[in-house]
Amino acid sequence: MGCGASAVPSKPADLAAMEKAMPIADSLPRELLPHPKDAAYKCAVVGFVVPGAWNTDKDKNAVRYDSVPIANGLIHAGIACDLINYTPEDHDGFAKKIEEYDGLVVRINPGQLNTAVGEGAQKRFDELMMNMKNKGKPVWPSPEVMKMLGSKEALVKVKDLNCGLPDSAIYFTPEELEESFKVTAAFQPRVIKQNRGSSGEGIWLCWLAEKEYCANLGDAKLEDDDKLKLMEMNDNHVEYHTVREFLDWCVYGRDKGDAVWESKGKGKYLEGGRAAEAQLVDQRLCPRIKEGEVRFQMAGNTLFSIIHKKPKGDGFSAVGGVAEYSFFTPDAPEYAELKAAFEKDLPTIMSVLDLADSPLPLLWTADWIPVDNHKAPFVVCEFNCSCVGISQFLAACGPDKDLKDVAEKDLAEGYRLVNLIGQKALQGLQQTVKKERPEPRDR
Repeated sequence: MGCGASAVPSKPADLAAMEKAMPIADSLPRELLPHPKDAAYKCAVVGFVVPGAWNTDKDKNAVRYDSVPIANGLIHAGIACDLINYTPEDHDGFAKKIEEYDGLVVRINPGQLNTAVGEGAQKRFDELMMNMKNKGKPVWPSPEVMKMLGSKEALVKVKDLNCGLPDSAIYFTPEELEESFKVTAAFQPRVIKQNRGSSGEGIWLCWLAEKEYCANLGDAKLEDDDKLKLMEMNDNHVEYHTVREFLDWCVYGRDKGDAVWESKGKGKYLEGGRAAEAQLVDQRLCPRIKEGEVRFQMAGNTLFSIIHKKPKGDGFSAVGGVAEYSFFTPDAPEYAELKAAFEKDLPTIMSVLDLADSPLPLLWTADWIPVDNHKAPFVVCEFNCSCVGISQFLAACGPDKDLKDVAEKDLAEGYRLVNLIGQKALQGLQQTVKKERPEPRDR
């Protein structure tokens, strides 16, 4: 059922049970609440204000539009919570201040610090957050979690889980790309994804243009002059090139050969090597991507909502906002099989990602595309935990806006999510910070 359905499914058991521990919102707070009495834990939501400019994710008080509700969600769970800003000009003072907190919720967009302050600012902040984590104080999300979940490498690491594709590969060197791509592309259509870029730039769909595919992986290997049909996902434009031209584009861009490229990008996806986090991920193309992508909005290990993004018109991809949106509750029968398969993956997914000592993010997303002949009906195409926004509070964003501008219905739905986030934060603190545990708060 989509957003136009008349019947509303009942809440799933896990979410309903979690909400029993949440307070009833007699009034949905539009300002930061005071600390709970006798709170056993104290946290902070960490933001950053770009000096001398209006920040596009802030309200009229220069606070990120969803930070106050997130803090209130923790307060509803019995956690004392403050709003604080990172001060790069007084890094040491900030480092001293955060020692008083048991955990931190980071709401700073990746790269914002380097852009506003200068190269190295993000690294310095990340090192401070990792220092907090290494002291046994949760940081949601820690820099290593944000980096891994935001990378295409994560898609390869999960290839043997229900959510992954087993014929996935990752290339760090031109030699690895040369050797493996000629084999995988001879077997089935491929998706080649660079680790950098955004909105689909450097993500290529690859088909054989004049050859049949081999029956089994490894039965055939392409030659340099074999023809490829290529589509780049940022704008869905199509180009035709030889295998050699495509491999040279990936490694050298326009600096080698005389092929004419229509791409708005520059290629060179492996430039800088591992030190520059340059890599290419090679996965099987799932042609049912035309049916759209499904987004799971997650709070820790609990599915909160489902969004279906279908490409408009004849579009091949829903990337870049060229899509129609439908909204589903977490127990929607259309996605019950996918939800069950993903729930089996969740207990081990952080270990598979080499993050065994880190908790799942408090707020994150997993994007899916449908697939045939697989152990799950969908396969994951992207994870994200980098300052994921809570759209229900978006009306509070603007130089003359705050939470008073958010409609009551949106405020109520947003507080359902942040109250769940608060419960997940409390669970994480109880597991990692050795203090007397607070009693669950009555409704």
